[in-house]
Amino acid sequence: MPNGVAAISKIPPLGLAQIVAFIGFLELNVMKNVEGSFPGDMTIGGNPFGAQWDKMSEETKLSKRAIELNNGRAAQMGILAMMIHEEISNQPYIINDLLNAPYTFN
Repeated sequence: MPNGVAAISKIPPLGLAQIVAFIGFLELNVMKNVEGSFPGDMTIGGNPFGAQWDKMSEETKLSKRAIELNNGRAAQMGILAMMIHEEISNQPYIINDLLNAPYTFN
């Protein structure tokens, strides 16, 4: 089995269809906004920190939501950068290059 992005080519078409169908099911039936919540709040079964959250001012809540959104964006950019690095150099892990530790890849 190949590593990294090349592994996607080894998934059978019905397996990919199953993954897409499951994600579609989650999007349409499970991950729904609760009435009265802010957009993007996908908590299922309530928030364990609800009491602390309710004590915060609206300004603090808005700030914390913005911080969380920016952290998610930064994580997405980091993952994208690792995928691009893998495609350009055919080396999966940047740390291996930095430490001069060879790794057999595909």
